[in-house]
Amino acid sequence: MKTVTIMATTIATVALAGCIDQQSYATTPVQVETEKGTVVCQLYTENRVLWDEAILAPEGMTIREANNVCIREGNRRLANR
Repeated sequence: MKTVTIMATTIATVALAGCIDQQSYATTPVQVETEKGTVVCQLYTENRVLWDEAILAPEGMTIREANNVCIREGNRRLANR
């Protein structure tokens, strides 16, 4: 019975997660200057950094590095609110 409950909860969570429209939470993209160049970040909501991501990374920077830049920027803005 416990397994059925866990499976039902997991399925419900996945189903609801697919219904969230991230674009309705998007802010205006921001540019963050780094040593490797400018990263363009799409930040979402002003009180979370869960979805923050890079939409443009400079040449020579991996998307993972760029995403980390954007997450740091989101955290910086969150701390300065």
